[in-house]
Amino acid sequence: MRLTSGLVAVALFLPPSLLAQQPDTTGADTTRTDTTRAAHELPPIEVVGSIAPAAGPTIGSGVPARVTTLDEAQVDAYEPRVLSDALNSVAGFSSYDDLGSSYKLNISSRGFYSSPVVGLPQGIAVFLDGVRMNEPEASQVNFDLLPMDHIQRIEILSGNGSLLGRNALGGAINLVTARGRGPTAGTIELSGGSFGAARGEGHVSGVARGGYDWYVGGNYNREDGWRQDTGEEGYQGFVNLGKLGETGGIRFQGFYSRDRAEPAGSLPQSIFTDHADSNLTTGDYENLWAYQGSLQAYKQFGLGRASATVYFRRHRAERFNANQEDDPDAFGISYNKTFGYTADYRWTTVFNARTALSLRGGVDGEVTRVRIDIFADSTKFGGARSLSTQARSPLWDVAPFAAADLTLGKVTLSAGARYDYVRIPFENLLDPAGDTTGTYKRFNPRIGASVEVTPGGSVFASWGQAFRSPAVIENACADPEAPCPLPFALGDDPPLEPVKASTIEAGFRFARDRVALSGSAYYTSVKNDIFLTPFGEEAPTGSTIDGFFVNLAKTRRVGVEASTSYTSPAGHSVYLNYAYTRATFQSAADIFSIRSAGGDDGAGEPVENPFPTGNDVTPGDRFPQVPDHQVKLGGLARIGRYVSVGADGRYIGRQFLRGDEANVTAPLDGYFVADAHVGVEVGRWEINGIVTNLFQNRSATFGTFNINQGNPGGPTVERFLTPISRRAFRLVVRTTIGGSSPTAGGVGDVD
Repeated sequence: MRLTSGLVAVALFLPPSLLAQQPDTTGADTTRTDTTRAAHELPPIEVVGSIAPAAGPTIGSGVPARVTTLDEAQVDAYEPRVLSDALNSVAGFSSYDDLGSSYKLNISSRGFYSSPVVGLPQGIAVFLDGVRMNEPEASQVNFDLLPMDHIQRIEILSGNGSLLGRNALGGAINLVTARGRGPTAGTIELSGGSFGAARGEGHVSGVARGGYDWYVGGNYNREDGWRQDTGEEGYQGFVNLGKLGETGGIRFQGFYSRDRAEPAGSLPQSIFTDHADSNLTTGDYENLWAYQGSLQAYKQFGLGRASATVYFRRHRAERFNANQEDDPDAFGISYNKTFGYTADYRWTTVFNARTALSLRGGVDGEVTRVRIDIFADSTKFGGARSLSTQARSPLWDVAPFAAADLTLGKVTLSAGARYDYVRIPFENLLDPAGDTTGTYKRFNPRIGASVEVTPGGSVFASWGQAFRSPAVIENACADPEAPCPLPFALGDDPPLEPVKASTIEAGFRFARDRVALSGSAYYTSVKNDIFLTPFGEEAPTGSTIDGFFVNLAKTRRVGVEASTSYTSPAGHSVYLNYAYTRATFQSAADIFSIRSAGGDDGAGEPVENPFPTGNDVTPGDRFPQVPDHQVKLGGLARIGRYVSVGADGRYIGRQFLRGDEANVTAPLDGYFVADAHVGVEVGRWEINGIVTNLFQNRSATFGTFNINQGNPGGPTVERFLTPISRRAFRLVVRTTIGGSSPTAGGVGDVD
């Protein structure tokens, strides 16, 4: 068995297993005149698809939260394959490889996670033009299905997102897509590089008569992977059609994505040391398919503006996990159908040159149908594939919300609240006698203030609460009297409590001329975090464990984040970011860990265990896979008229292994990774050479514990580690066709 993580890889139908960043580019408070005008005349781009107004107060005054915006050039600097690649330079964000695939990386920020791994607690919400991308059965995010080739900018809210609903405990990420501008134009891009990487992408866009803008694009991608018997292949289609004016507008967006990945998972340390490109259990795969359509519209009514979004999404995932030789394999299929909506009304009145009031109210919700089939696959033993779980969940939620911003001279006061009602039934189609339903209700307030202290500079402070309801799969494996034999079975269990987070944050911003500075400190107290715990006193053996998800009484996240950047008159730029994070348990708990294994491995062979057994967490113990310190720096130099050279580096500090929540074994060492690129741009042609992991760092980015059944000396408990992707080179050639200038191509500056 591969067991890529101590709690996730054994759970359910497991997935097989330099441009300078502008920190907080939302900017400081504007002048009073700009503030009142911006509050009254929200530009179309802020109405359609942005989450920034939800951070409050109104865009143009000063957001009492840490908000970072990456523009198109910053997103494209290293041709990101998935979202985690684009966030490498952002303060406080790190990524790690749980599944052994560069297309399946997990994101960590402030001790919360966003991940494609089914079963990992998800504490960061991800949106595409304001539409939630967290899947309903486990709140996971399939980053490889997101249309990264068609992104205009990325909005990052670090911290509590109480008005953004479920999963926004530690923040939210919103991808704002491109739309047509100006005369008809197109872009064609071809790239290739190390490990059989090949990619083609193209789009065409423009503005038709009557002011209707359109954007159509698509891409194909493949890669062999640098580890044995791995690879990825996928393709996407994307369209944006609409007319966005000052007083009203409408837009349709649609995309289709398919992706197949063959990951390698983690390796026993005895293999990792000498053969990091190995694959312990070949045959893992994950086939994903999704399409989505959304319709967004807005209309000005006097001093107010109404807007609405409706969307429909279908998603199918097929996952196969090839376990070690003595264990049956796991196969699972999930199906999701989601209809969602958001509607709100914003109204502003200006009392005088120094005073303005903005109000916002609305409602959002989803109706979803989830179906999960899980099989124990014994075909390698000459047996059959047997259905062990067949379940469905017709879940739905609704949430009204309201916010108010009062500007008094240089001070803006903000308040808001959201009430969530979530209903999660669990229907066992194999045994309907014990069907259960979890119902969750939660009121989440938020208050904040921003004060302009100098031209271009402001300070802010906020307090807010957020929550997430348990995922379908967490509620389905939550009964201590009937633990689940993971990864093969779910049951009808008593509902868990929702996770509740309360965050206090204070910081500053300064942006003037060519210098930008920002920083903040935060304190987040969390109740009822959800973790997997073992059943009974007997140690787990082999691949199958008896376990269940539980609520932990208290956990905590505290930290500091700071960013600075400078751009010279000649176009050269540099940046430096730092983050300190301390995510800790604040109540005692017994967290599941294979380190507790003893006796035999389920096949009659004794298990050697060189590690301290038990994983009894005490207050103050630190979370796994959360680096303590992060330092990120980089810059861009322009050489002459046509050439640019950039480099970025990041130091990711020590991290405890998953399965060592008690912090009794040595953590993963900190590591440094550097990337570089050279670009040449002449007329309508652009050529970029990109190198990632420039200095060939061979550290581990993820660690857990597992039983190595193939150890020559007999089965033993070992560290299982996932290596950093090896140095890779890519050559990217891009050209534009049509348009009024070499830069015209449908992806323009933000309104």
